[in-house]
Amino acid sequence: MEVYVARQPIFNNECNVMAYELLYRGSKHDQSFAGIDGDRATAEVVMNSFYNMGFKHISGQKKCFVNFTENLLKSELAFCFPQHQLVIELLENIPLTKELVNTCRMLKSKGYQIALDDYVFQMHNPYTEDLLRYADIVKVDIRQYSSEEIKALKEQVAPYTLELLAEKVETYEEFIQCRSLGFEYYQGYFFSKPVIMTSYDTSFQPFQHIELMKELARPQPDVTNVAKKIENDLSLSYKLLKLINSVAYRRIEPIKSIVQAIMLLGFDEVKKWSYVLMLKEMGAKADSAPYEIMKLCYIRARLCERVSFLVGEDRESSSFFLTGMLSFIDVFLQRPMEESIEDLPLHSDIKDALTEGTNRYGHALQLCKSIEVADWEGIGDLCLLLSVDQGDLFTEYRQAIEWAQNLLEIYEQYSHT
Repeated sequence: MEVYVARQPIFNNECNVMAYELLYRGSKHDQSFAGIDGDRATAEVVMNSFYNMGFKHISGQKKCFVNFTENLLKSELAFCFPQHQLVIELLENIPLTKELVNTCRMLKSKGYQIALDDYVFQMHNPYTEDLLRYADIVKVDIRQYSSEEIKALKEQVAPYTLELLAEKVETYEEFIQCRSLGFEYYQGYFFSKPVIMTSYDTSFQPFQHIELMKELARPQPDVTNVAKKIENDLSLSYKLLKLINSVAYRRIEPIKSIVQAIMLLGFDEVKKWSYVLMLKEMGAKADSAPYEIMKLCYIRARLCERVSFLVGEDRESSSFFLTGMLSFIDVFLQRPMEESIEDLPLHSDIKDALTEGTNRYGHALQLCKSIEVADWEGIGDLCLLLSVDQGDLFTEYRQAIEWAQNLLEIYEQYSHT
């Protein structure tokens, strides 16, 4: 029995990540997921999946929103999870009955938080008031409501101790509008898109190591030039050596210089870790939107790299890695993707992948993006196109999350030494 799990960040008003929603489904090839028995099977597999991977790696110890159907509620799945890490999300198609209210009362008495998904105020249902008393968060699909309807809904739930979460917030303008309407939390990919400016402040350069990046991206980089550019930045040089010695390789004799690293590890590996650190050197605050973008960069880079092995292109793994790593450069630079990569001496295939989503690199990147938004149909189509087993893909996805989380933890450890 297989289950595939994706996650989406949930932000607060300060654009800090406060939780992740875990989205899952069973394998389309597994017929045991049909009907009531399927609900129970999914519950068992999801539980095992979460515990096998661990909350630390799947959410970084942040709270997890998990969708519960009526049958999953009855299965008492919630009691298998720690109260401080689980938010029980009641799906909108669960009938509002006395039994549901009693279940929520019991969950609240055990310390669990409850969120109401795609909430619609049922004015004439006698149990509406009771349910709202036990709920903590009301999720509102902003695609389904006008501003006036949202204001009316807010007034309807105002007497209760509730917080509002806006779903499907896809632009920064929508985030600002929702915040003005009184929402406390936001879900969507507004944070992952560039806010294009008409002019640029020359005193602010988000990508401080652009010259090094250009040198690294050349078809035949000059090893001496790369080593000098890295060594000229004391902080980058020090942290790169620390990171390589800590994460990438365990050697009897530690690597003591950039030149030695290039000679021993090979240029592709040094280039990969340099890109990793250059992004982190932007100084994004932990848990902020830029930090989440950086984390996604690492996950995409690692997953793209691993996809290259799944499709038999492992000799090009560094190019797959680079494609994933650069997929958010437009957000970091706050410029269109075409302009962001225009002056970089990247191979045309990588540029096409970043701008058009075409070719083998682009397909791997699109696969990563489909997982991020839980586009199950898109995942299935791309896996079919690339001849990739979905079970293998999601194993690599979970490991990419763990890799990125470990990488950030190690970086934070050495950034203060």
